[in-house]
Formats: sequence, structure tokens, C-alpha cells
Amino acid sequence: MQTNPIFTRLGAVAALLLVGCAGNPPLPAVDDATVASFAGDLGYPLSMERLRTTDSLLFMGNLDARIETHQGFLANNESAQHHAALAGALNQRFRILGRLKDGEDALAHLQRALALDPDHADAQLALASTLSAFHRFDEATQAIARARELHANAAVLTRIERDLNVAQGRYDTLAEDFAQSREPVADFFELAHRADLRMLQGDLEGATHWYRAAQGLYVDVDPLSLAWLYTQQGIALLRHGKFDQAQPFFAAAHQRLPQFALATEHLAECEFRLGNFDRARSLYHEVIAQTANPEFIAALADVERAAGDEALAQSLLTQAQKGYADLLGRHRAAYAEHAAEFLLSINQPAEALTLARENLALRRDIGSWILMARSSEAAGDFTGACRANQEARALHLNPPELAEINDIARRCTAPT
Repeated sequence: MQTNPIFTRLGAVAALLLVGCAGNPPLPAVDDATVASFAGDLGYPLSMERLRTTDSLLFMGNLDARIETHQGFLANNESAQHHAALAGALNQRFRILGRLKDGEDALAHLQRALALDPDHADAQLALASTLSAFHRFDEATQAIARARELHANAAVLTRIERDLNVAQGRYDTLAEDFAQSREPVADFFELAHRADLRMLQGDLEGATHWYRAAQGLYVDVDPLSLAWLYTQQGIALLRHGKFDQAQPFFAAAHQRLPQFALATEHLAECEFRLGNFDRARSLYHEVIAQTANPEFIAALADVERAAGDEALAQSLLTQAQKGYADLLGRHRAAYAEHAAEFLLSINQPAEALTLARENLALRRDIGSWILMARSSEAAGDFTGACRANQEARALHLNPPELAEINDIARRCTAPT
């Protein structure tokens, strides 16, 4: 399972990190049957009838109108304030629709806002977050430092800096977050963040406990936040191979906000894994038309191959390969990891290893080490695979993806 490397993190409210914390009381146990029951009897996810949020067409129409309004202001009177406001709206639309141009335009407007007013603290914060999403980490770090000098919002600054540290694998800077990952908090987004901490520790039950608790705190009418929460829960289940349990969460997110690309593509993946090829095909066509993302084109190829149309599958893979080449030309750092995953899937390990090395030079998080181990093994560099496996396990994290290199670990330690 993959997710778009930019729009899932753009404006992210929860970082992915982990801690093992001795001495903390265990979370209430949530076994497999209980996780499954959350989709029904316990009101998780909540239906639209039980918790109304703004109609998706109205929500998106209002967002489009905000964008058009700021564009109109800028056409007549350029100002840092309107550039920054337009960038914020574009970033939100990018997060929902997954259209790369919105993210690129948002970055351009933030840069123009700061050219007009270098002391615009909110623009500096937004720039730091957006640069980080594009994996331009050195520039993001500089923007964070400048935002701190300008006394930008401390809570937002802390969150952006935390996300940047997680993206780069700087887990040692996050000791306080680690220590609090089991503790309850009466905050929707912070609970979701702590759920992410439990996920990276391999604690699906604890993560589910916090995600569901976050739902109980939600009192807004914004469909995006709730759709995002259900998508995070679905992803947690999907990462553990629980497709039947994940499907209701993605379906709930899609019902509230059908334009939310992250929910749509994951719902399509679940439908495919559950053997519902026609439904999966329809959803993938929907999200491909919206995003042109090569990851989703490659996923559709899997559907068509499973449905028996090998010629169409190959044609789609060719499209996906061209799409990744375009993305690497525009934002190589941001898409290196996902392009490497794609190249591994089409048996081009040498090219995948090159990208995995580039990605590792930028970020040394556990996912990057896992990719490095897999790419090295596929390319015939067993020494490199063992070294990457060792580095991944030295982080003392336990996301479900770590199991992908268990065979490498066994071979590395086997007597010769």
C-alpha cells in the first residue's frame, strides 16, 4: 500500500512516530472482533445520519469561491496577505483533490508573499510546511527558523517542526511525544497524532482506541477533518492486511467527501482486495481523472490484470511509468520513494535502488531504510540489504511494514 507522498502530508495534523515507553499503563485491549465491530454496533464510523457535516458540493464550492476571490483581489492589487490567503486555500484543495498543480501554485504564492513582506509570520509557517511536503527539507528548516524569529504561532510552529523531524527520521528529537503516546488528551488532532504513535509501534488496538476517541471529540461540521480521521483509521487497518475491516472507514470518508482522493484510492484498493473488481475499477477511474497520479494508474493495472486483461494492464503500466518520469523531473525529492516502489513492482531494481539511495540521503526514517533494504536485495546487493535492515531495526520501531524485510533479516543472521 502506498499513498501520495505530498498531499497526505500537506497541512498534516498528525506526525508518524513511535516510542516504547516503559512504566505506562497499557491501553484497554481491543481485539480483532472488537475492531471489526466498530464499523457497526458501536457507531464507528458514524453515519451521515448520526453526525451531519457540510454537504461536500457546498464545501468544495465554498473553497473554490475563496480561491477565485483571492485571485480576483490579486489581479487588481497585489499584496502579501492575499498571496498567503490564496496559498492556504490552494493547499487545502490540494490536500483534498490531490492535484499537484494546486500544491505548486500554493508554493509559488507563498514565495511571492514573502518577497513582498519577508516578516509575514503566517506565510513563513505555511512555507515551511509546504516545502517539507515537497521534501525540500533544508529550505523548510530555514523557514522554521525565520518563523521562530518572527514569533509565529508557537503551537503551529511546534507541529510543523515535529512533522519535519519525523519526515527526516529524527526520532531522538521527539522524546516528549514518545513519552505521551499512551496518555489520553482531550484534543481531536492530538489524539489522532497519538494513534499514529501507537501504529508505528505496531499497536493497532491502541491506535484504534485513540482514533475512535478522537471521533467522540468531533463537534464541527467540516467534512474534511472527519473524512481524514476515518481514512487514517482505514489506513491503519489496511497496513495490517485487514481489508474487510478497513473498507467501511474508507466508504464513510468517501460518503462525506467524495472528492477526497486519499479516501477514494484506498477504498478502491480495498474493493480490489475484496474481489469487487468493477467497483474498484470505477473508483480508480474517478481518482485518476481527478489527480492523474501514476500510482493510481499502476493500481488500476493490477485490477485489469486480475480481471484477465493483460494488454490493458501493460498499457496502464506504460502510462504510469511515463507519469513517474514526469513527476521525477518536476519534484524528484518528493517522488523518489514512490517511484522506487513502482520500479520494484515492474522489476527494475537497479533504477529503484538509485532512487532509494537518493531518498535515504534526504530522510532516514524507518520507511526509507525498509525501502533501501528491499531495493538492495532486489538489485543483488545483499551486503547493502543487510546493512539497511540493521539500521531499520536499530530505530526500535515496529510498523507493520517492517515484516517486509523479515526474510532479509533471517538471511543476514543465518550461519554461512
